[in-house]
Amino acid sequence: MHSCLYEGRVQHVRRAPVEHRFRYRLAMAYLDLDELDQVVGKTGFVSSKRYALASFLSDDHPVSCGKVISTAVRDLVESKIGVRPSGPIRLLTQLRYFGYYFS
Repeated sequence: MHSCLYEGRVQHVRRAPVEHRFRYRLAMAYLDLDELDQVVGKTGFVSSKRYALASFLSDDHPVSCGKVISTAVRDLVESKIGVRPSGPIRLLTQLRYFGYYFS
């Protein structure tokens, strides 16, 4: 399985016109789109329901347009460059937490 979670920190410092800073922890999901059935849903560690602790919804990603997201990405790439990708397609993204999505 290639899907996993990455942890890190985001920080920002501004010194002018007013000093301001923040630093917080961040977790992002690295999802192999061909593994979504294993990772998302009833048997996975991420929910496919809108209101859950952590969830992934294909509809949050405009490329899907109601299609299976891996198929939609392959269709998009093929329409742009004329070659259909055959290898894995992986997505680094933020999940929904408690139903909230951050783009």
